[in-house]
Amino acid sequence: MYRKNIGQDNDHANLLLCEGCHIYQHTYCIDPPLRKVPDSDWYCEKCKRSKNADGLDDLILALPLEVRRRFGEICFAQGGSSFGWWPAIIYDPLLTVGSARKFAAKHPSSCSK
Repeated sequence: MYRKNIGQDNDHANLLLCEGCHIYQHTYCIDPPLRKVPDSDWYCEKCKRSKNADGLDDLILALPLEVRRRFGEICFAQGGSSFGWWPAIIYDPLLTVGSARKFAAKHPSSCSK
């Protein structure tokens, strides 16, 4: 980890850690400043731009809200004719990285089934 802005660091309660590149900045040192540390993951501007460069985030956010609300739920999925039913989690595709993300961006119809 490294700090993007140089200066005295004695305000740990207001530090943000980028989930992409692991730089950290104070909430008031970014532009625009934040009033508090967000509850969800935070990405610096550079990582935000590169994360959605493939357009996958836009495709996922275009899904109906009732579909996106189910991400993270446990459900039962049939594993094939001879495997029966197995517990499965409805995966949040916004968490997809690497080659799986590239595949999903190239094949959006497989993400919306």
